[in-house]
Amino acid sequence: MTRMDADPRTWLVGKHLGEQRVTPVEGWDVDIYGSAPLTLTLPGEDAILVKGTELEAHQVAELRKLVEMVDRCKTPEALADLEKMAEWVANWEPGDPGLSLGSGNGG
Repeated sequence: MTRMDADPRTWLVGKHLGEQRVTPVEGWDVDIYGSAPLTLTLPGEDAILVKGTELEAHQVAELRKLVEMVDRCKTPEALADLEKMAEWVANWEPGDPGLSLGSGNGG
């Protein structure tokens, strides 16, 4: 088995103990059967590999949380708000303002 360093912009995003987690990939174990990422903490179940900045990896984690919420949206308004949240998360950059949804009364 060979150990190779990972690009510092490599992350695993996956659910661990019920929460989406972002874990930096420290390196790769490579052998005749393939490769496996090396991380300092558990990447979680259903982990996916993300190449980009740490912010982008966290955006992926937040979007995965929103995907889990789709089935709980019972009204068109709730789905519209969820869509707004997803768009805001995907486009957010440091310094951007917060997000305002609906009428503020849970509707």
